[in-house]
Amino acid sequence: MRFLLMLAVFLVGVLQPVQAGFNATSAKALGSRFQAGWINGAVNVVLITTVLLALQLFGGRETGGGLPSPAGVRGVPWWALLGGAIGACVVLVQLTAAPKLGAALLIAVFVAGTAFGSIICDRFGLAGYERVEVHHERWLGMALVVAGVVLVARPWAR
Repeated sequence: MRFLLMLAVFLVGVLQPVQAGFNATSAKALGSRFQAGWINGAVNVVLITTVLLALQLFGGRETGGGLPSPAGVRGVPWWALLGGAIGACVVLVQLTAAPKLGAALLIAVFVAGTAFGSIICDRFGLAGYERVEVHHERWLGMALVVAGVVLVARPWAR
């Protein structure tokens, strides 16, 4: 199961620059990155709602189907709702940066930020994660990610 999850994460990672490019194309066509971000969010809502309703239809609430109940929503800590705001920020920043940075640099820097944020979340047990000891090998891995960003950015080639 762990391998399948890793494969799924890898595959959506492959799609990340595609999503950024599609969103930037929408922004160019609309003349507004904010309107393009809204379209992205609207498609998310429609697709996830469809999945939730299909799960409810075929498997009931036991499968995680159905829209959340008001009581369920009230039980979510306020800070967890910031996940939606972070998702919107990711889309808007990528909409702005994708055409200027290109796919490779955009995603290299995004991965570096993601790796650093992940180490911090693990180290301090933030955002609902269990606290994980961060050994020097992880920091070495982070340094290699930064080296990768430098190689992709090629600041000496300008």
